[in-house]
Amino acid sequence: MFNRSIGVALSALAAAVLVSACGGGGGGGGGGGGYYPDPGYQAWYDVYGYKCGSGSPSPGCNFYANGLKIIDIEDPYFTSFYALEYDTWYYIDSYGRSSLYTGWAWQAPNGIIYDDWGDALNDESGAGRDFAADVANQEQNIVKTAGEHFAAKYQLDAATGLKVAKVLNDWATLGKDRARTEADIADFTTRLYGVDFNKVKGALAEAMAGDKGAMNAVVDEAAANWMTSPETVKDVLRQWYGKQADQIL
Repeated sequence: MFNRSIGVALSALAAAVLVSACGGGGGGGGGGGGYYPDPGYQAWYDVYGYKCGSGSPSPGCNFYANGLKIIDIEDPYFTSFYALEYDTWYYIDSYGRSSLYTGWAWQAPNGIIYDDWGDALNDESGAGRDFAADVANQEQNIVKTAGEHFAAKYQLDAATGLKVAKVLNDWATLGKDRARTEADIADFTTRLYGVDFNKVKGALAEAMAGDKGAMNAVVDEAAANWMTSPETVKDVLRQWYGKQADQIL
């Protein structure tokens, strides 16, 4: 999944900033947190927000549109009872890293491995796989490729594409181990756009109330930092904010 362009992904960071501007919380971390289906399309997404399937979830294609990951009780194969198996489970996690888990787990018929806390572990089944590859280099290559795709799609400088890809990868990876906070949103927003978070947050709130002047100024500043035009930045934001773009641009 990682060789797909992040330019078509709905950024979880963009969604978190939008929620924050509306007065909501700072965004949740890794697993579950409630049942959030997509009733219109039954769509499933990968860790970067790319729509990768519909119907039943599968390893790596098991995130809801809001960025939360499926938990065991939400799996279509879940029943009130299922047999946990104690073993050492080798797998590729959602961030492309080789991992192992020793303990009780359940592998659903769709291939998703759930630990005894109910958290989905794997992007791909690790059964019989060789984990001798250099995972750090693999992740660097993933980010580099994503950055190149992003830069090519929007005709950006290669360094800008790589910076955007790295920020979004860091943001996605952060949610693996803990819940993201308001401070995280602020830090990553500033890194991504080169614009102070409070300025972005305030501009979003004003735009959603009907005054887009401050948002235009933020777009201009971000465009200067990305060495591109305000129109290109708006194109990116339309990809990330989807149907809410008309409210903020």
